[in-house]
This record gives sequence, structure tokens and C-alpha cells, in this order.
Amino acid sequence: MQISKDDKALSSPAARELLRRNAEVFKALGNEQRAAIVCALSAGEMAVSDIAEAIGVAIPNVSQHLRVLKDSGVVHDRREGQRVYYAIANPKFLAACCLIRDAVVEEHQVEGESLADVSKLIFAGKPSRSSKRKR
Repeated sequence: MQISKDDKALSSPAARELLRRNAEVFKALGNEQRAAIVCALSAGEMAVSDIAEAIGVAIPNVSQHLRVLKDSGVVHDRREGQRVYYAIANPKFLAACCLIRDAVVEEHQVEGESLADVSKLIFAGKPSRSSKRKR
């Protein structure tokens, strides 16, 4: 992937801000519990208690992780009475997670391991299209 032919493009203030924001998203997604939350939300909007039940983590812990995901822009929330519902903010975040999942599955297949069965369980509605690759 080529970013720009201009050698100075990545040092511009706008590029640095975009890279900083990208890093925030990667940092937010770089935690197993938060990745599980994104997987749960791939099925659609969920209340905090439902997310906690789906991933097997206590509600206060889920709330802390949701705050990180919200602050990074990965999820947004909506309040309905006493309940707070969360959803993926942009479908491209989910698509990126699916691409990463597929790459991980492919790399493990190359190494003789199989994660294909597990990959079907995560990111609902987004089946793995991984192909067997040879090195």
C-alpha cells in the first residue's frame, strides 16, 4: 500500500493527526476484552448487561472497556431510560476487524494450525472468506 509519493506527506500536521487517531483506534482494539466486545456488537446494538453476559465479563469491567472504545470512536451509545445501548460507530471498523481475523486465520493455516472453526463464531454476519495460502 502506497500512501503518497511526497516524502514529506507523513510529516504534515494533518497526517500526524490522522496517524495519531489511527493509533488510538488500534490501541482501543488491541485488548482481548475490547475485541470480544466488538465481536459481540457485530450482531447489532446491545445493552451493557447483554454485552457482559455475551463475553463473560462483569458489567463494571465491560463499562470501562466500552468507555475506551467510545473515546476512540469505535462505538457509540444511546440511552433509553436506565439502559445504555452500544453499537459499532462505523461499519468499516467491523470490516477492518474481519480482515484482521481472516489474516490471522490464514497465517495459522500456513503454520499448520486451524482457527477456521473458531473464526466462524466471531463477527456475526461476516463469514470468514479465508483462502488456503501457500508460502
